[in-house]
Amino acid sequence: MKKMTAKQKKITDIVITCIEVVVVLLGIIISAIVIANPIVDSGEVSGGKVKLLPVLSDSMAGSEKTSFKKGDLVVAKTPKDVRGLKVGDIITFKYNINGTEVLNTHRIIEVVADSDGKANTYVTHGDNNPAGSNEIVNPNAVLAVYKTHLKGVGSAINWLQKPTNFLLVIVLPLAILFIYNIVMFVRMLMQWKMEKAAADAVNNAPAAPVIDEEEIKRKAIEEYLASKGEKSDDKID
Repeated sequence: MKKMTAKQKKITDIVITCIEVVVVLLGIIISAIVIANPIVDSGEVSGGKVKLLPVLSDSMAGSEKTSFKKGDLVVAKTPKDVRGLKVGDIITFKYNINGTEVLNTHRIIEVVADSDGKANTYVTHGDNNPAGSNEIVNPNAVLAVYKTHLKGVGSAINWLQKPTNFLLVIVLPLAILFIYNIVMFVRMLMQWKMEKAAADAVNNAPAAPVIDEEEIKRKAIEEYLASKGEKSDDKID
């Protein structure tokens, strides 16, 4: 297998880092949504200004642009004035079914107002419900007002709210990513220590003798003169 060049390794490291960041961010965002969003069956909504409401039935599966169906996710907001809503608004309210309080999200089809023009009650109806199956809602029971919806996201949130699914899809991948980064950090630390030890060994090695050029020249001259002298002696003999 061909060894990667330094440039290719750098690009690979950047890509891996980007993927890790995206995975972590997605994990955090999804976790926040799942944890902050109560199970709809509980009859409760999140305490924040924005409410995320998975749809559990097809009662609003109509032909309107604002209609939605089971499995979608309704994004709603806390109303500024629960008595100032109008016909056409879609509201989420607490509704009693056989003694159990649940959340219901339907469209206002009539506003029964007092002399000041403020709503005393709202008449609501599901876009997909049969005629006559209206609900009378007290304004104080209104928890949120529809703003938009995301198709199919509600089913994903409901599925992730199950502890086993949340563990497998969110917790486990993040744990594996965390362990991987710990291993990589340890490997980098060990490599750094080995490189440092090698550098220290080089720095602590005995210094090479300093070559004195003048001394070398002097010795060369002395050797030359000495050799000349020896030759002169040979001729005299």
